[in-house]
Amino acid sequence: MPDTTPTWRTVETEVVRGRQRLVFVREREHYALTPLRVYADGVVAWQWTSTDFAGLRAAFDDGTVTLAPPGGARIVVDGTASGPAHLDSWLTPELVLGDLADDLDRLNGRPDSSRRCWDALVAYAADPSPAGLETVRELYHAVPAHRRIFMLGDMDQNDVPVRILLAEPGETIPARHPERTLTVSPAVREGALEYFRRSERGAAESRERDTADGPETTAPLRVGGHVYPNGWPEPPGPEVLQIDYPAVVGHGGREYASVMHAYWALSTSDAAWHDRIAATARGLDARRRAEEAPRREDWPAVRLGVMAALLRDKFDRHPQMALQLRDTGDARLLYVDWRSGFWSSEGANWLGRLLELVRSERAGR
Repeated sequence: MPDTTPTWRTVETEVVRGRQRLVFVREREHYALTPLRVYADGVVAWQWTSTDFAGLRAAFDDGTVTLAPPGGARIVVDGTASGPAHLDSWLTPELVLGDLADDLDRLNGRPDSSRRCWDALVAYAADPSPAGLETVRELYHAVPAHRRIFMLGDMDQNDVPVRILLAEPGETIPARHPERTLTVSPAVREGALEYFRRSERGAAESRERDTADGPETTAPLRVGGHVYPNGWPEPPGPEVLQIDYPAVVGHGGREYASVMHAYWALSTSDAAWHDRIAATARGLDARRRAEEAPRREDWPAVRLGVMAALLRDKFDRHPQMALQLRDTGDARLLYVDWRSGFWSSEGANWLGRLLELVRSERAGR
């Protein structure tokens, strides 16, 4: 099977990125070659079926989805060919599920299984300990087996340095070439540790060259996503960065109780609905009420500009809140909004990106 390729789907007006590969799906008396898709929000889909990883595992178990149909089964490649065939696949459902889990991590900007293992290896090489080695062992075996020889990105070595570290002293393991073997000695093991130390030194030097115009970005910060049923904290802290935090903003000559009130009131083409949304007690209530309102036809094209203008006005009007934004430094801001892949870091992270933009604009004044 080939590696996965990009795909996407829309949820309301939001684009959710995905990856896809080909599998066979059982249809009555034949098997159809079909794209199997995984999306950033964890949805797994094929044909008209939409499920999750557990649902895909069940489909593999009952034969609905397969990598190689039974011998002699009729196979249909839509618009190309059909007929009996005998196919073999060296992949297994477990390997495919592992690949898709890595795709999901990458779609969401998280380290995949290979990266997590690499980070553990670098940490272990810097400070060898039994606990560190067990972490490496666990994370190495979490990498899909067919991907392990590629995880170091070094075709001269494959994954031999990892297998050296995981082997017992005196154990013989396959070397880079299958016809050769390697006996693990203290010197061989030290060479493997030095491989990772040297690699990390090279990576650090590369990062220094790449960031010659300033310091590296600090660790990402997650903002938003908090609900306070007993009222907002006092004194206020980072929660002021949330768009539903009560902070008067203006747009088009009118004032609103929060960015969220303004955004959703401005999203409708109906003046009466606009006023009802703007009058709600909380920002979250404004969004819920707006779900019933007619949407402006041009809203997908203008909503980014509207949100940017509202955020600029918010931090211009409220200097203490602007200090909270400034105090995030140069960190990447990951906005949490459980109901929107467009605004949230689980999707396009547009709110996080706009907050970074406004922060940068203010710093440059």
